[in-house]
Amino acid sequence: MPKKRATGAARPYPYRQKRKDGSYVERWKVELSLGKGPDGKYRTKQITASTYRECERKLKEARERLNRTGRVEAHAGGLVRDYTAMFIRDVEHRLAPGTVKQYKRAVWYIDKRIGDMNASDVLVSTARMVQDAPDRPSPAVRTVLSQSLDYAVEDGVLASNPSRAVPPKRKARGVVETSGRRAFSVPELQSMLMVSAGWELPVAARMWFRMLTGMRQGEILGATIDGLRLDGPTPSYTVAWSLTEVTRSHGCGEKAHGQWPCGNIRGAQCPQARWLVPDGLPMRHIQGKLWLKPPKSGKPRVVPLWPQLVAVLQRYLDYTAGWANPCGLLWRHEDGSPVTTQEDNADFKRLLSECGMDPAEHTGHETRYSAVTLLRKAGVDTKTVLEIVGHTTMAVDDLYRTVDMEEKAEAMNELGASLHLPKGLLPGAGE
Repeated sequence: MPKKRATGAARPYPYRQKRKDGSYVERWKVELSLGKGPDGKYRTKQITASTYRECERKLKEARERLNRTGRVEAHAGGLVRDYTAMFIRDVEHRLAPGTVKQYKRAVWYIDKRIGDMNASDVLVSTARMVQDAPDRPSPAVRTVLSQSLDYAVEDGVLASNPSRAVPPKRKARGVVETSGRRAFSVPELQSMLMVSAGWELPVAARMWFRMLTGMRQGEILGATIDGLRLDGPTPSYTVAWSLTEVTRSHGCGEKAHGQWPCGNIRGAQCPQARWLVPDGLPMRHIQGKLWLKPPKSGKPRVVPLWPQLVAVLQRYLDYTAGWANPCGLLWRHEDGSPVTTQEDNADFKRLLSECGMDPAEHTGHETRYSAVTLLRKAGVDTKTVLEIVGHTTMAVDDLYRTVDMEEKAEAMNELGASLHLPKGLLPGAGE
């Protein structure tokens, strides 16, 4: 019987092993209990090593593997990077290109940290180290690692997913996480509208459209003329498309020994390259890598248009009536090519500079915060705000809402007025 510690746990003990030349050498062994087998009998696994320390180390590893996977032997299930690659191949056919791009960044980060580790060796502490690291590129790391290791569980490499045992990192009580973005104040928006009004009409109209609709950049650049309704009592634009970039992947087969069958490194260079367009997602090819996809919410929404913006858009339509427009885009160049994200960002930074603001301290997305803040300040109910800007939950709407100093001052004046204190009542007035 193997020797026992005082705690009842088995410990290595020495034995003599006969060599081929007739001599003997001292080795160490220990038996690990595996519990009852299918036949109801207790099973054990014998672990041997040349030294006591080595035998103890192997025993510890075997115990950990037994607790984690239900087996002692290491399963030849592959590396972590094999399962992250499997995850990406799956989502490429299901999710929007922008989401896939974010997941690929997370995969790059995971593979850099633990990609060469056997999936069977991933512990809860390993998952926590990766998921909660301060330098992780995005919260998507948690999603990608968790779903990638689900494949390892399905393969029988892991008995359970260690990533799912790591609770989400909670904020300290009273601490509010912010993105650093804020809404532009009313004076800032007034300045931006007035400055851009003096620009060339095609760019000025696009800037006004951005500031007065609260739409996302992709939805602005992907706006189509057939979505405009400028006549009638309630002019509006129906947001049905968003401009996005789609990459191409190898279509020549599976990668083997670090190389693709076509011999090219980049997917776009493959003779059988395929666009990474999700199955079943309605998309329209525009030009090069640019495609139109449904908006983030997944369904169209109607945005009412301010009368002065309607007048600007009507002037813009008249101005560009003779421009080529093979794709039906609202914002385009004279040759019909779409306005790119890079061009739109450059125009917005130019606007900020001419208004005396530092472009490094702002992003174009802050115009969405401005729209939410102004709508809420005007007393528009939450459901209507959600419908206009395309938010799916009130929590996101609250996150986008910014309270400026003017609004804070008005609130404090209301507080003072509600107390109905006698005029002239001041501490120390009688001294």
